[in-house]
Amino acid sequence: MNFVLYADGASRGNPGPAAYGAIVYDNSGAVIAELGENLGIRTNNYAEYQAVIAGLRHIETNWPGSKVLVRMDSKLVVEQLSGRWQIKHPELRELAHEAIRIMRNLSVELQWVPREQNSAADAAANRALDEGDFGDSVELSLSSIQPKSIRSPRQSIEPTTFVLIRHGHTQLTESNLISGSSGEDPTLSELGFLEAELASKEADELLARFGLGTISKVLHSPQLRATQTATAVAKHFEVGMEADARFKEIGFGDWEGHSIAEKEASSAQEISNWRGSMSAKPPQGESVDDLELRVRSALTEAITEFNGQTVAIVSHMMPLRVILRHALSGPNSLSWTLQFAPASVSVVRYFGPNFAEVFVINSCQHLPTK
Repeated sequence: MNFVLYADGASRGNPGPAAYGAIVYDNSGAVIAELGENLGIRTNNYAEYQAVIAGLRHIETNWPGSKVLVRMDSKLVVEQLSGRWQIKHPELRELAHEAIRIMRNLSVELQWVPREQNSAADAAANRALDEGDFGDSVELSLSSIQPKSIRSPRQSIEPTTFVLIRHGHTQLTESNLISGSSGEDPTLSELGFLEAELASKEADELLARFGLGTISKVLHSPQLRATQTATAVAKHFEVGMEADARFKEIGFGDWEGHSIAEKEASSAQEISNWRGSMSAKPPQGESVDDLELRVRSALTEAITEFNGQTVAIVSHMMPLRVILRHALSGPNSLSWTLQFAPASVSVVRYFGPNFAEVFVINSCQHLPTK
């Protein structure tokens, strides 16, 4: 079948209260679907992308393989989806990837039209702003971006993507000494500063490879080695930074600055009781249970606060284990078996706090070999 889709977005304030409207006509000119959805505080361009995704998804779901003429008065969306303009804004890049994914399952022509020729879709967007959502309730309950795997449950919450980066080497790391959050706060070594630069570039390349949005914010542990690594990431992506103490390394208490071999010799039973335990603590230190409580609190808040965005979290071995164990819904054993090399990069995407996709863990291909 042949269809014509008119799509538009509205934002009162840009960013401000936003909504989209999409109207689908069949080849006789009859209206076969009207869709409108309130999007919260968003930009006009964001709403326009949501409009074209909603309309195309409706057609793909009901008439797969159809021919569709998409008409919009947004030059930006038409040119970006046609591949003639670059997509630099982090909020729009992943929306564009989703629109293009749907377009591959249809035969789509994109056409820019003057605003006056798109008045019906504009009216639908403003109707959604004033009166609330309308259209197919099942489709409107879906997020505009869905998991990559078609076997994954369909999601109703826009995803939050996290690029997880462990800090680069310090002298303590290079000396294989225990270094948590309750002892010395070492600086990056010369190697560590180089690794921070390389990790920033690797994060960029991985996001592009997986078709995910670029980083819009860097969250980081306030410890010096993580802050220095985060500074390199923020500079590369030209975004802001925010320290959160909940992403600090676990506290090793009296064991800080010692080698594990030294502690095995002097405190064999203590070490034996601690290994594999979620509740045991080094003297004056933290348990894994303590760590998980604070890290998961920070993670849950970030999933909600940065909904629809991509965020870097620059942290340490143990907090990254907490996040990946949670993302994988894995057993306690992952708290001591998952490995993250200094300046490694991992990528996960959350659709709300209870469902995640894991794209890569402990990517090290960018790091220099010793």
